[in-house]
Amino acid sequence: MPVPGTPENGQTVAMNRKHFERWMGIVAIAAFVLALVGAMRASAWTPRHALAMPGATGMPDAGAFNLLAFVVPGTALLAAALWRRWQSRDVPGMAGGIALWLLAIAAAAWLALGLSPIDAGDVAGEGSQRHAALWMLWLIAVSAAVVALVIGAEQGRRGLVGVLALLWFVAAFALPILLGGWAQVLAAAAWMAWLLTPSGRDGIMTSSARP
Repeated sequence: MPVPGTPENGQTVAMNRKHFERWMGIVAIAAFVLALVGAMRASAWTPRHALAMPGATGMPDAGAFNLLAFVVPGTALLAAALWRRWQSRDVPGMAGGIALWLLAIAAAAWLALGLSPIDAGDVAGEGSQRHAALWMLWLIAVSAAVVALVIGAEQGRRGLVGVLALLWFVAAFALPILLGGWAQVLAAAAWMAWLLTPSGRDGIMTSSARP
């Protein structure tokens, strides 16, 4: 059993810190999937509807959906982005740091979506406008973070990061025309999954290391 202060204990702590972001990604995706499954079982959401519809004001169990679909994932990913930014604070380079701040902004906007639900009875009202503005802030922040990662990616990884970036823009801007609500789900899932992939986690660090 490792004793505090020994190399074995230090390695254990380092490993736990290294996987913090991955656990936050797992929490985010698990809560998001649970919210969608619950909404579909209750017939509160279909692919023809916007992702936020089950959480609209006046919908049954709207609070639970907003908590699981937006508040929990947003909080987990905000913590992960700020943690990684803190871990890389002494690493030279700008692109990775900018990407992490943008991802933190996106996570905060996602969290706020759960606190500012749309109004199903007044889609042009103040609450719905606020929700739409937060959605646009999330979309723009994630897209800008993806661009920053492509710009800052090291030469050997730029092709892979570029492909991932292209897939993001297709999911976020092209597929909604064809797939409706499913496209929003895919875009959200792609954003949450970056913490679970080595390319997503390590790409930020290699971008930070560029001069």
